Amino acid sequence: MLYIKGFHVAKGNFYGIGLGPGDPELLTLKAIHTLQQADCIFVPKSDTKEDSLALEIVRDYVKGKKVTEQIYPMTKDKSVLNAAWLKAAEEVYTEVRNGYDAAYLTVGDPMTFSTYIYLLRHLSTMLPESTIHTIPGITSYNAAACVANYPLLTGDERLAVIPVPKDIKELRPILEAFDTVVIMKVAKTLDEVIQLLEEMNLSDNALFASYVGQKDAYLTCDLVSLKGSGRGYMSVLIVKRVRH
Repeated sequence: MLYIKGFHVAKGNFYGIGLGPGDPELLTLKAIHTLQQADCIFVPKSDTKEDSLALEIVRDYVKGKKVTEQIYPMTKDKSVLNAAWLKAAEEVYTEVRNGYDAAYLTVGDPMTFSTYIYLLRHLSTMLPESTIHTIPGITSYNAAACVANYPLLTGDERLAVIPVPKDIKELRPILEAFDTVVIMKVAKTLDEVIQLLEEMNLSDNALFASYVGQKDAYLTCDLVSLKGSGRGYMSVLIVKRVRH
């Protein structure tokens, strides 16, 4: 029997599947086909929420399959988080080692600000590279731009995709350097970001979107109306610098 870093060589395959922003119709054909062929499904779930958005998106495609919800703690304690991801990876590995094809679901794109990446780091030490397959998904900002008919880039324009910094002032040089800036994880800092955009005369060239592809989706280019709204959760802000 061969071994890889202390583990038996796997007999099955692992698939990390990007589900897109929330609309089941935005699933790729490859994602659907992989789900239908998988033996077991792993679904991430926050320890603060009752339902898994990922499971809701694919509910019609996983009926009758073994579904395991993996609970992840909402904490910034790296040791606690790493332990949770290691445990999750070991659960996935067990299925793959036993010859089953296992699929792991993640909202959005697996390689873009996704917690899937932490799981993948552990699995990469357990499974042969040839058994690990990651299927891309549509990002929230791509979906938002398309819904609003809001061009992200043309010609030789440059794009930056960033999480909102702790110090909002750090946004200024980025907004000055790039033609389009996608600001993720706005959350509680939305009002501060809008204030900066107003100071830079950019508030009229921005698109705000929250819960894109979901039933509570909300999009607007009227940023001033968002002040004090508390809409920063599950949102993305796209800012366009107009060339003169």
